[in-house]
Amino acid sequence: MKVFVGYLIVGLLRLIGRIPFPVAQRLGVGLGRLLLRFRNRSREVARVNLQLVYPQLTETDRQALLREVLEESGKAGAEMGTMWGGSPDKGRQLIRKVHNPEILTTALQSGRGVLLCVPHHGNWEVLNHLMTLHTPLTAMYRPAKNPVLDRWMRSSREQTGIGLVPTTRGGVMALFRGLEAGGVVAILPDQEPKLQSGVFAPFMGVETLTPKLPHDLLRKTGAVAIFAFAERLPDARGFEVHFLQPDDAIYSDDARTSASAMNEAIERCVAVCPAQYQWTYKRFKTRPDNGVNPYKGL
Repeated sequence: MKVFVGYLIVGLLRLIGRIPFPVAQRLGVGLGRLLLRFRNRSREVARVNLQLVYPQLTETDRQALLREVLEESGKAGAEMGTMWGGSPDKGRQLIRKVHNPEILTTALQSGRGVLLCVPHHGNWEVLNHLMTLHTPLTAMYRPAKNPVLDRWMRSSREQTGIGLVPTTRGGVMALFRGLEAGGVVAILPDQEPKLQSGVFAPFMGVETLTPKLPHDLLRKTGAVAIFAFAERLPDARGFEVHFLQPDDAIYSDDARTSASAMNEAIERCVAVCPAQYQWTYKRFKTRPDNGVNPYKGL
């Protein structure tokens, strides 16, 4: 059954990859509106997250933002057909503008390894298409639970020229080696780690279990950190890629100080287009001092 479901999902994404991009996005908007209408995990998780990070908003304003979040999430899902099912050239043609490209250029010319931090914001798959035009890139990825879908996702991503390593000890060691050799490594800095692999640091005003891996990579390899995300433009016009430079505190020897600077940089990314952050993810599940999981029962 799992294999059948995998082939069904792959077939659907291939089909979406063949239809015009505006049509795919309209399908995504329709999916988002369905998520808003009926009780489901994505809607309820996003609702909890928005209450935690935007307590100053009125209930009416939060509901309006929730609607946007779910529509943007639907678009992100539909866009996977283009990003994975289409050619790399098709994905690159959707990039309309690059903001602060000098941040990338300076980092690449520094003679040091480059740690590219790509939050779950906008469409992070777009970064694969852009970065491999400029430099070889190694990225850590979490294999999908469905083996058929996982094989297809991996092969599709590798068509852009990216090298992938899994979230295993061997994959982590490959990241260290890549940075020590002066290469470019990409990570997703906003996934909740295991308790022993993280440190609590503020994110959007909430103490958040934050991965220590970026801090370890920077401290032990002397790499330079930059942030990037791809903002989705309205009316299916494509994407604008933004590069940001974090505060120098990200290079601190203290893990919490470094993690706080990393989260602050992610906050600056989110501020550009708040509805495009992945608020449907249980980012605040583990609480300090064994606090209550805010998603309990969802």
